[in-house]
Amino acid sequence: MARTMRMPITLLAGVYLGLAATSMTVSAAPNEASGKRHATKAPITVTIDAFQFQPDKIRIKRGQSVIFVNKDEVPHTVTPEKNGHFAPSGIIKGGEQHEVLFEPAGVQNYSCDFHPSMRGRVIVK
Repeated sequence: MARTMRMPITLLAGVYLGLAATSMTVSAAPNEASGKRHATKAPITVTIDAFQFQPDKIRIKRGQSVIFVNKDEVPHTVTPEKNGHFAPSGIIKGGEQHEVLFEPAGVQNYSCDFHPSMRGRVIVK
């Protein structure tokens, strides 16, 4: 009787290990340049509030996104400075948000077209 009990436990252990291996494979994303696998980073949120980008300076990884959330009642933009490597957001109305993907490494300075004193920086590693 002890022998028949071991068989189902061994079978369950094999199924568990198979599922664990599958979930590890699914959660990783391929890096096209190197062929290596890495975990995808969650987006970072920058709040636009009281005519300021908060925080106004962030560090992120290549391929990571930043979500700009406008909490002001007036519209704003997220516009790269000269030689910027991301597309301008266009108008972000109060209560709306816009996501920007940052691919190339380097420093990306940006501002609001309507309020040039609003400035921010994304450092992409």
